[in-house]
Amino acid sequence: MPHYIALTCEALARSVYAAAASTPNIISVRLFKQGLHNHPKSLRVVLQEAIDAIQPGECDAILLVYGMCGTSTVGLAARHTPLVIPRAHDCITLYLGSGQRYQQEFERHPGTYWYSVDYIERLEPGSSVTLGAANIEMEDAEYERLVAKYGEETANDIMEEMRKWLRHYSRAAFIDTGMGETSKVETIARKKAELEGWVFERLEGNRRMLDALINGEWDATEYLIVPPEHRIEQALNDGLMRAAKIAAPG
Repeated sequence: MPHYIALTCEALARSVYAAAASTPNIISVRLFKQGLHNHPKSLRVVLQEAIDAIQPGECDAILLVYGMCGTSTVGLAARHTPLVIPRAHDCITLYLGSGQRYQQEFERHPGTYWYSVDYIERLEPGSSVTLGAANIEMEDAEYERLVAKYGEETANDIMEEMRKWLRHYSRAAFIDTGMGETSKVETIARKKAELEGWVFERLEGNRRMLDALINGEWDATEYLIVPPEHRIEQALNDGLMRAAKIAAPG
C-alpha cells in the first residue's frame, strides 16, 4: 500500500483531508500557511526545506498540492523521492476539478474574486486577501490600521491606490465544496459583489483532481511526475511545467 506525504496549502485543507480519508493509500498531510503564496520565493524556500527534510524511504512519493502559484513551485527539486504536482496555475483549478473548467471560467469572467470556506476560516488577523482579493471585513480593518499609522488623509490616498486594480474585476465567485459552514462565506462574497456592482456566482466545487492526486492516478496530461535529481521548470507550451535534470556541480 503506497505511502504519500502531501504538502498542501491551508486553503485546500478540508478537501485534502476528505480525499485522504477516502483513499486506500496511506497519506500524511502537512499544512503550510496560505499567505505564503503571496511571496513566491518564501513559499519556494519553505517547500524545498520540507522536501529536503523527508528521509530516503520515508514515503513512496511527495505530493505537492499546489499549482504554479505565481512560480512559487518552479525550481523545486526532487532529491531521492519523486515529486508529483498538478499541472495547474493555482488552487482554483483544484477547487473546480479541471484545467478545462478553470479556462472556461477565466474566459467568462477573467476578473474574479474567488472565495472558499477553507481560505476565509483560516485568515490570520490583519490579512487582507482571500483567494483573489480583500473581503469586506479585512478591507475595513486594513483602512483602520492605515488611519492609526498614517492619519486619515494619507490612509485615503493609500486605499485609493490599492483599489485601482479592482476596476478590472467584475465577479465575486463562491466555490462551494460542500464542506464546512458555507453560508457565512457565501454572504461575504454576495456583499462584496453588491458593494462593487459585480456579478455574484455560486459554483459547485469538484474534488476530481485532488482525489486522483491522492489516489496515485497521475495522468501525464494533468500531473507532472518529477523523478529524483530533477527539478520543476516552467513550460508555457508544454503542460505549464516540465521536469528538468539537475546539472551536476562544476
